[in-house]
Amino acid sequence: MAETIEFEARPQRRLFKQAICSLAVVCGLLAIHAYIVPIQAQKIDSTRKALYKVAPHYPQDLKKNGIGGVVRLAIVINARGTVEKVSPIGGNAALVDAATLAVKQWKYVPADSATSAEVQFDFLPDQK
Repeated sequence: MAETIEFEARPQRRLFKQAICSLAVVCGLLAIHAYIVPIQAQKIDSTRKALYKVAPHYPQDLKKNGIGGVVRLAIVINARGTVEKVSPIGGNAALVDAATLAVKQWKYVPADSATSAEVQFDFLPDQK
C-alpha cells in the first residue's frame, strides 16, 4: 500500500506572505530611489559666468539636408574655469560631436570648487 503524506498549508502560506512582504519592501525602496536620484541629478549650478564661448560648427551636410535638432550636454567646470568633462544628455550624434568640440573651448570665471551645468544647443537648418 502506498502511504499518503499530507503537508500542512500554514508554513507555505507564511513563506508566501513573507515573500510578498519582502517584494513589497524592495519595490518601495526602488520607488524611493527612483524618486530621489533624479532630484539630486537636477541640482545643477549654472550660476558661473562664462568668460569665453565658442559657437558650435553646424556640419554643412546636415544643414544642407535639413537635419537639425536639440543637443543637451552636462558639463563639469573645474575650479580654474576650464570645462573638464562633457557628457551628452541627448541629440543627434553628429550634432553632439560639434557641440562637444565647442563647449570644450569655453572658459568660466574661476571658483572655489568644480561645478556642473547643463547647456543646450538648438541646431536649426533653416537659419543662416
